[in-house]
Amino acid sequence: MSESVSEKLDDEWRMMCPQHHHQLKDQQGPTVYCERCNHAYRYEELIDKVETNSYSVVGKR
Repeated sequence: MSESVSEKLDDEWRMMCPQHHHQLKDQQGPTVYCERCNHAYRYEELIDKVETNSYSVVGKR
């Protein structure tokens, strides 16, 4: 069973807008509002970090 966008947004680190901001508020319907961009994005425009293969490495040279 796949998770809904609302469930994914419960993990604050997980979902990002296309500008890589995490301050997202679900508008209960096909959009999410980004408080940093002051813009609403459709669910399909969001980035789910679980579905990406990028990992940050901090402090390693």
